[in-house]
Order: sequence, then structure tokens, then C-alpha cells
Amino acid sequence: MKFQSLFFYPKKMNTREIKIGTGLGDIKFGITREELKTIAGDPTEVDTFNASGEEDGYLTESWHYDEHEFSVSFDEEDNWRLTTISTSSPDCDYKGLKLIGKGLDHVLALLENENLGENELEDLSDENINQKLVCLLPSSLNLWFEDDDLTEIQWGVLWSDEDTPKWP
Repeated sequence: MKFQSLFFYPKKMNTREIKIGTGLGDIKFGITREELKTIAGDPTEVDTFNASGEEDGYLTESWHYDEHEFSVSFDEEDNWRLTTISTSSPDCDYKGLKLIGKGLDHVLALLENENLGENELEDLSDENINQKLVCLLPSSLNLWFEDDDLTEIQWGVLWSDEDTPKWP
């Protein structure tokens, strides 16, 4: 007689593999808030803000998943579809490369041959914090460094033109 389990365990969610233009593991750009809840459950925290800074601008809703160390954003302008992902998890990797916690020069050297586009370095430091931002616009990728160490990776959907996202 075969034993049948009466319990169903949810599939372990993959939130470790950074996929430029596609998403994070099982989470893909373009999904709705309801679809993300099905994959990841309820977020730890939700923030809604005016992303454009203009009084009549569109809204963005950010969902934070503290346990998994990632956040996502849904834009009203794009029918509340997922457009941006950020992670601070040292367990995340890009093509097998673990980048969080690595120095700026080391990260740029690792990514040099990945065809992500030319990088633009912006120094955002002030008297309280040493912070730099590396933007790779063609890949919709931002790398945030504090005290020369990568602390956050942020990437978004790729775009056909200024107004047309290329959903995966």
C-alpha cells in the first residue's frame, strides 16, 4: 500500500537569480500585484508614492519582502504591472556571480564582459555617507555602493522606446 501525504508543501520560491530584463527567479516583470501575491505571498510592507514628483503625476506602489531581502515596484502608468526589482541579499547572483558586498572596482571588473552597456558613475556622497551609484542604462540596471561595497542591485524591465516596455 502506497502512502499518500495529506499535506501539500508550497514550492520553494526562487528569489536568488537576477535576470536582466526578465526578473528575479520565479518573479517576472509585467506580472500584476495579484500574480505576485500568488508567488510570494503578502509583502512585509507597502509604500505608495508619486514617482514623477509632479502634483498630477502617476503613482508607484513598492512592496517590500524583508525575509527575502527584495522589493518590487508596480507603476500606475503601466497598468500596475511589475516594472522594477531591488535586492540587498548577498545570496542573490547574476549568472552565478554573487555581487552584494563586493567592492566597486571588483563588481565593475566582473561585469565588464557582460554586454550590459556603458556605465555611468555618480557620486552621491555627503558628509554623513560615502555613496556611489553606477547606472547601466541599456540594461536598466543600477548598482548602489556604500563605503565602496555593493549594498543594493536594482533593475527593471527593458524598453523598446521611452513609452513601451518589453515585457518578458
